[in-house]
Amino acid sequence: MRIALGPEAQQTEAHCKQDSDMTQTHKRICPICEAGCSLTVQAEGRTILACRGNDDDTFSRGHVCPKGVALTQLDADRDRLRTPFIKRNGRHEPATWDEAMTEINTRLAAVRTRHGNEAVAMYIGNPTAHNVGLMMGFNVLAGAVGSRSIFSAGSVDQLPKQFASELMFGNDMAIPVPDIARCDLLLMLGANPVVSNGSLWMVPDIRGKVRALHDRGGKLIVIDPRRTETAKLADCHHFIRPGTDAWLLAALINQLRDAGRELSPRLYPHVRGCDELLASLRCVTLTEAAQRTGMSETDIAQLATQLSAARCPVAYGRVGTTLQRFGTLTSFLIEVLNVLLDSLDQRGGAMFPEQSFCSPTQPRTGLKYDRYRSRVSGYPELLGQLPVACLAEEMETPGPGQIRALITIAGNPVLSNPESERLDRALANLDFMVAIDIYHTETTRHADVILPGTSPFEDSHYDSFLGAMSWRNTARYSPALFPCQDRPDEWRMMLGLAHIAANGRVANRTELDAFEDNIVASAAHAYVADADGAIAGRDVQEVVGSIGPERGVERLLDLGIRAGAFGDAFGARANGLTLQHLIDAQDSIDLGPLRPRLAQVLRTQDGKIDLAPASILKDVQRLLSEAPAADADELLMIGRRNIQTNNSWLRNLPMLTKGPARAVLDMHPDDARTRGLGDGDLVRVSTAIANVEVVMRINADIAPGVVCLPHGFSAGQTPLQAVAQSHPGVNSNALAAANYVDVPSGTVALNGIAVRCERATGLSR
Repeated sequence: MRIALGPEAQQTEAHCKQDSDMTQTHKRICPICEAGCSLTVQAEGRTILACRGNDDDTFSRGHVCPKGVALTQLDADRDRLRTPFIKRNGRHEPATWDEAMTEINTRLAAVRTRHGNEAVAMYIGNPTAHNVGLMMGFNVLAGAVGSRSIFSAGSVDQLPKQFASELMFGNDMAIPVPDIARCDLLLMLGANPVVSNGSLWMVPDIRGKVRALHDRGGKLIVIDPRRTETAKLADCHHFIRPGTDAWLLAALINQLRDAGRELSPRLYPHVRGCDELLASLRCVTLTEAAQRTGMSETDIAQLATQLSAARCPVAYGRVGTTLQRFGTLTSFLIEVLNVLLDSLDQRGGAMFPEQSFCSPTQPRTGLKYDRYRSRVSGYPELLGQLPVACLAEEMETPGPGQIRALITIAGNPVLSNPESERLDRALANLDFMVAIDIYHTETTRHADVILPGTSPFEDSHYDSFLGAMSWRNTARYSPALFPCQDRPDEWRMMLGLAHIAANGRVANRTELDAFEDNIVASAAHAYVADADGAIAGRDVQEVVGSIGPERGVERLLDLGIRAGAFGDAFGARANGLTLQHLIDAQDSIDLGPLRPRLAQVLRTQDGKIDLAPASILKDVQRLLSEAPAADADELLMIGRRNIQTNNSWLRNLPMLTKGPARAVLDMHPDDARTRGLGDGDLVRVSTAIANVEVVMRINADIAPGVVCLPHGFSAGQTPLQAVAQSHPGVNSNALAAANYVDVPSGTVALNGIAVRCERATGLSR
């Protein structure tokens, strides 16, 4: 087949038009956050002149946030890394790619020879999920290294949600999202999509979609300890005490049952364990739920009545519901609520999006959970990784299996993880460390070798992970706007590392091509061997010979798209999709509204939704036995998102630093008055493990008894990032204890941390 995508200049006429003798206009999917907005990018040669929303895109329809516009500055940033670095005599010095890869080969081999594969850990950061080359390349690298010491930013983000789906549906990627185009009541807990643009939910322009909800007579209800930007659009907002959402959900479920709500005939044959779960929750009364959550009994009862009366209700929760002590249970109960409301897999309810790319179905061999445990504290494995809660102790504690080397991929764990100062010290004592990043960071300063990532305009883009969570079914792909200069793209870089791990030597171009060929052939064999797949039983060589292009991660994309639900099945389906169709469709291919497909995503052993897995029943008992917080001097700290920031890695762009300071502590006026604090005071915030000093802002949009501090900032320690250095802030994760976790998943509870706040000894600001 024809694929208009070559290894040298990865762009097509469909995505690029000539405006004049000097300028061109490109179409490009923004890779920064989960919205995946389409951009119109104007360039003069290799220089980006402007980015704006693509009004013609069928998915995002012109929406763009400040981060997408700021890609012009990210591409041009002089502080962005463009060459490898090797640490020599304690200093990072520029190096060639051959020198860097040779250093990695020599020193990684030494660690593995002396201490074994388990001594090599890997950590993947959030941007990996937005980069198909890194995402697929990591899978190859992890297989080649052969270590179980794998960590990711997921265990300070979404793993409780994925675990809830694994328990309920037997499929961690079966993550329902609100059918916002057709619901009439959206209950949102701990989510702020006006700022996040959706999280585990690709939903650009949520403001417009809420307006449409209101125009058809629907309502938005938000439950959050802060009156967020999204809550200000809602018909009703309720404050809730951080970390108590499970109490609210249990009470709502009991209220629905007391009102006579039963499993619908539609879902009844597909569900097991409902009575057992409901019996375990039965003792949660309205009175206790109100005491625990801070909401009134009347408000909880009224909310249950509204949900029951709605024609198409749906519940959705995100970071506020996952990064807490009961993140897995809360995530699970949200979907139980959707089941009782007969909203699961129902138009206008909680539905399972589908994307054009698919992976071959793997035989079901039980839960992807607790197949092994961490060496020191015994944390259970989840989805093939260990929680970052144990990363520092696994590096600190001597003995067989101690982590002696680390590879970080697009991640900054020193800022993103709990007890960050402890983790910082542990990284300094490693035998060897490799970091892949676009900046010098608090983490990469410990690396012995740094490999530079690409500009967002030098990589192709396909949402292989997040595409399964979009508000509408869509097929979309962006070729790279510009070729990489004098360096491999990120897919080939990952293959180079994997070749080192697998073969003990640095690959030349011919060897790397052959290595990639083997990976593609192996992937094709897996699709052909999938008895339920679209190309089951086909000739592997014929399939491989039909894949395009000649090189690159796009070969795997083309394979997965053609074998997917909308694909051409390599000629077996007329009018089916190929990668070429996505390349030619510069404004995305609309595949229609979400459609019921529960049978396709259910992968439990008996093909039924499990509402009473042992892990959940056990966690219900943990919830019921946990004593209420009693210390009146303490406040509960939560985080917040800002539209101009994305965790810790966009702090060096001037366009995103304009406006009021963001690294400030929000406190309710009553709590400030009790402590004798005023607006702009410097406040000491302390926990048992650390304290920070931060400027306070009095804000009635925060619930009494709660303070709010965003993460991703560094107190003036950001190395070699001039703009970020001039806009410092405190690292809120320094206050979080590594062992304060959601027990089933091991995910760190970064919301609901008990802190003390008092005037600092410094001057007010």
